[in-house]
Amino acid sequence: MGTSVVRYTTQSSTAQWGVLKEGSVYALAVDSDHHRDLIELYNNDRIAFDSAIKSEGVAADTVEFLSPISQRIQLYVQGMNYHSHRKEGGVFNEEDVDLEDDENLLFYKASSTISKPNETIVRPKTCELLDYEIELGFVLKADMLTETDVNDDNLGDYVGGFVLANDVSARDFMFGAPALQWFKGKSQRTFCPLGPVLYLLEGDDIKQIHAMELKLHLNGKLMQHGTTDQLIHKPAKTLRDLSEFSNLHTGDCILTGTPGGVLANFNLKTALAILFNMKNDRNRRKKFTQAQLAQTDFLKPGDVLELQIKSLDGSIDLGQQKNAIADA
Repeated sequence: MGTSVVRYTTQSSTAQWGVLKEGSVYALAVDSDHHRDLIELYNNDRIAFDSAIKSEGVAADTVEFLSPISQRIQLYVQGMNYHSHRKEGGVFNEEDVDLEDDENLLFYKASSTISKPNETIVRPKTCELLDYEIELGFVLKADMLTETDVNDDNLGDYVGGFVLANDVSARDFMFGAPALQWFKGKSQRTFCPLGPVLYLLEGDDIKQIHAMELKLHLNGKLMQHGTTDQLIHKPAKTLRDLSEFSNLHTGDCILTGTPGGVLANFNLKTALAILFNMKNDRNRRKKFTQAQLAQTDFLKPGDVLELQIKSLDGSIDLGQQKNAIADA
């Protein structure tokens, strides 16, 4: 079994690392504020890592969890990586079964979006289409500076940990420019609660990357439910694809996509709103927003999101997030 690392504060302490075990947090005496250093210590000097764990713990419900992932990383995201999400996005036909040869939609999300797992999500000014996306994130334990042949057999040589993520999105911002504005729509501050747990892998834990269960509730109602065996582009292929064009480093994080159940839904009216206003940014965003609001309510102040990810066999628990929505 691996180790559940957290970053936290108490009423009498500043930010520090700890190990979460059976409802208690045990301080981890490591002099660093970056998870990259913990990953390297864990994998290169396990005796030193284990020796740094204090013997006396505090109850987990008495601490405030911070993100276990530093903002000083590269943060990549996959889009349309579950059949159910592609279908609600209007780019999936019932007869499409094997989509692995299709383009792997990869994009960048600003690491300044990373926030505490239970932090309030701020709806930006002028945003009307605020949406959620629960995702499994995996964290690298090795640099990848050239094109690399990653497969299921050697995936554990590169992936060092799992983390729970919410890829919050401003859908109206995303369609505000001729070539779309995914970076802006995905990269507002507070748009990526991460944690509370960074689960550092050990032994055969890497196999669980295909057997993680994701659940998201909005105001107590289950909205998203999926398992990572449903991913179209698997983690090994995604690392191969990323390594073709980008340098990756220890500690970088990749979010693997979200299952169906988001608030945005692309029907014919939405498609026409985009197509007929392709040359007019203001009209396109206005018509797109109107088409979306005609279908459903988006996130608003007072809404509460609850997210959790566990392995199907219960051996890995990435913890829970609970986020309120507030206006800027």
